[in-house]
Amino acid sequence: MEINKQIKSLKANSLLSWILQIVVGLVFLSSAILKYISIDVFDLYIYEHNLFDLPITETLTRLLIAVELTLGLMFVFRLQIRKAYYFALFMLVAFTIYLLLLPYIFNVDITNCHCFGEKVVLNRIQSIIKNLILIVLILPIRYDFKEWKHSLRITIGLFLLAFIVLMSINAPNYIYKLVHKDKIQIDKELYYTALKNQNKEAEYSEGKQIICMYSTHCGYCKKSAKKLSLIFERKHQDVNRMKAIFWSSQSEEAINHFFEEQSIAPIPYTTFTVDTFLNITQGNMPIILFSDNGKIVKASEYISLQEEDIENFLENQ
Repeated sequence: MEINKQIKSLKANSLLSWILQIVVGLVFLSSAILKYISIDVFDLYIYEHNLFDLPITETLTRLLIAVELTLGLMFVFRLQIRKAYYFALFMLVAFTIYLLLLPYIFNVDITNCHCFGEKVVLNRIQSIIKNLILIVLILPIRYDFKEWKHSLRITIGLFLLAFIVLMSINAPNYIYKLVHKDKIQIDKELYYTALKNQNKEAEYSEGKQIICMYSTHCGYCKKSAKKLSLIFERKHQDVNRMKAIFWSSQSEEAINHFFEEQSIAPIPYTTFTVDTFLNITQGNMPIILFSDNGKIVKASEYISLQEEDIENFLENQ
């Protein structure tokens, strides 16, 4: 009788452990997938910590997502559960400590810690609670069972595959730039004429400047504005050397909201008519122009723009 009770208890514990493994695994998988969906924003969030240059940041974010994906698969398919158990606990404790110290060490937004990207917004306190709940769910998980044959090789293979796929589908900007050279073409003569018609020729021709052609409705324009603001701040560049050009159909209120939404300071701007704007950019946006005393020497798109491009251009006199 006592043996039967022990067997039933053992089965119940095994079932609970299996359910918890699935739940924890799905949370890690969801976290990884949702981060990757908004990888551009996640890149900028990590870059905002001012710890690493953009190329390193873009590599580390994808590395972290690959780790989360692999951990999720390890829990779901019971691969190297003992290692997954301890590594997941280590990660959760480390990130909880990071969240506790976050407002005292880093000057970053704490209204969304990007645990689940932009789709599920958790602030700093909610993220800490989420981590503590996950720790409580992980602790009862059992790992005292026989592992699959070659499970360690399978796990390593899954991690490498995940990292390669993540680096390929939405490649870091530095890889994209190596593969796709800047091929952005603009109508320079029309650009010069439009500035002259707006009486902005002198203002936009003072030394070396970065000219940003934006639409307030363009998601990539918003990300570009945030990215450039962080680069200028990190490299201690004079923000007055950056200017913007919007469509004339966009109101002053909409333009101010464009900057406020990204939590960045407004920069001087002018507007071109819609047809002029689109004819200059050939329908592409955002476009970043490198202006040397009013002469456009280079045009770049958002994806291929790198911080060293800005730094080298502005500092080389």
